[in-house]
Amino acid sequence: MSFEDWTSGEIERLALDVYLKRPSPHQSIFKYVALNGKKSWDLFERTLNACELVGSTYNALNDPFELSPHLFNDLRPVTIARALGEGASLSSRIKGEPWDPDVLFADVARYVTDAQDAFAKIQQSARIIAFCDRSDSPLLWSHYANSYEGACLHFTGGAFKRGLSNFGYVSYSAHRPTYPLSLALELSARKRTGNSDDSLRQAESDKLVFYTKAADWAYEREVRIVYNAPRQTSLPFLPDGLLSVIIGPRMSSEDQAKLRDILARSKVPHLPVRRASLSSNSFSVEID
Repeated sequence: MSFEDWTSGEIERLALDVYLKRPSPHQSIFKYVALNGKKSWDLFERTLNACELVGSTYNALNDPFELSPHLFNDLRPVTIARALGEGASLSSRIKGEPWDPDVLFADVARYVTDAQDAFAKIQQSARIIAFCDRSDSPLLWSHYANSYEGACLHFTGGAFKRGLSNFGYVSYSAHRPTYPLSLALELSARKRTGNSDDSLRQAESDKLVFYTKAADWAYEREVRIVYNAPRQTSLPFLPDGLLSVIIGPRMSSEDQAKLRDILARSKVPHLPVRRASLSSNSFSVEID
C-alpha cells in the first residue's frame, strides 16, 4: 500500500467516525484480574510465564448487550447485488440479457440467512482483551478485582504489536447501534473472494460490534484489543511492556505470598510489585 493510499484511508476513517483512538506506546493501560480461584490463578501464572494474554469469548462477556447491535434487515435485490459486488460487470458477463437484480436476487430470504450466519461468525470468532486507562477506580477494583482482593497489571500501549488493527478505546452511546445485514453480507463476500479492499467496511463493522457500549459503562474508560480466536488462542506482549503488578487493598497475606512466588519463577522475576490502598479522605484508591 502506498503512502498516499494509506493517508486517504486514514482520512476517510476520521471523516466517517470509524477511526479508533489508540493508546500511545508509552501510555499506561491497566488490566484488573480477580485471582479468586484456581482458573484465574493459573491464567495469571500463564500470563507471566508465557508473556501472553488470553481474551474472553463472546459468551463469557459480562454485558449481555456486548457484540449485539440491533440487526436491521436492509436486504433487497438491489442491496444484495451491491453487497456481493454484482453490478454492471455482471451485465457484461450475461450477454444478450438485461441485468435485473429483482430477477437475479429474488430469493431474498436466502441472503438474509447468509448475512445472519456471517454476523454470527463475527461474534463467535472474536476474543476480547479489556484494559482501562486508570488504576484508581473503586468501581473497577470492586467489579473486576474480586472486591479489592485481586490485582492489577500495569502495561504500556507499546507492549503490544503496533500492527494490531483492532486496538483502541471503546465509545459509549445512549443508543444501541444499528447494524445493517448488507454490511455482514458484503464483508463475507469479500473475504470469500479474497478482496483485500475492505478495510473501511471492516472498520465500520468493528466500531459497531466491538467498540460501542452503553453509556452506563463509561466509567470504565475501556481500551480493548479484539483478535480472531480461530487463528490464535492468545496474544503475546513484550516483557518490557509490563511495568508492574499492583496488589489489591484487601488481598490476603497468603495470596500476596503466592503472587510473589509465581512472579519469582516467571519470565519477569524482577517485575515491581506495588500496593493499592483505600484513600483516607476520598472515595478513591491510591497506589504506592
